[in-house]
Amino acid sequence: MLITLQEVSKHYSGVPVLEKISLKIQMPKIICILGPSGAGKTTLLNILSQSESADSGRVTVHPELKLSYVFQEDCLLPWSTVGENISFVKEASPTSASEIEAFLEEVGLAAYKNHYPHQLSGGMRQRCSLARAFYHGGNMLLMDEPFHSLDYHLRFDLVQKLIALWERKKCAIVFVTHDIDEALLLGDEIMILSRHPGRIVKIIEIDTPQRSRSLKELSLLKIRAEILEQLLTAQ
Repeated sequence: MLITLQEVSKHYSGVPVLEKISLKIQMPKIICILGPSGAGKTTLLNILSQSESADSGRVTVHPELKLSYVFQEDCLLPWSTVGENISFVKEASPTSASEIEAFLEEVGLAAYKNHYPHQLSGGMRQRCSLARAFYHGGNMLLMDEPFHSLDYHLRFDLVQKLIALWERKKCAIVFVTHDIDEALLLGDEIMILSRHPGRIVKIIEIDTPQRSRSLKELSLLKIRAEILEQLLTAQ
């Protein structure tokens, strides 16, 4: 296990945000977290990244854990090119240039290596963020609603590119989203949180490999209906 949470709770100024969260994260699973606004999803990511501590419960971290992070915003350096934005996250090596080229090719940005962020669309900027996270490496990737500002077509395209990168790296991914379709296409497990404070109300496992999933399949439609019901009752 990379990280294990046991009965973890978190408060801010005495107000409970997360309550008794138990979670095990291991490679190469993708865990998607759904829940209403205010359920503590980002706080949970902060605890997993160890940027915040839990108020109670136990957090056990594997000594070889190495994190990458993709935020809601792309967080690109405006004065640096696409290639430079990727390269700065890791010390240069003899294979750095070829690695960066490979990741840019995989996310469809090979022709934009020398472009600056202001010359890219929103979807292209997030593709650059994905390439940077996987180039940085690590065995666990935390993603906080990375595609929330994009239209449906772009979100679907980036989900497919994320799956391709994950298939190659086989890291663990914890993916926070409000989009049920993203969770259905990505998650080996979908964890649903309640509102105020965030508690786990349901964990749904999907055995179908990501590459074989279709949102038109009856099995995923049934899971979608179950998630909607859980989200409505999780208010």
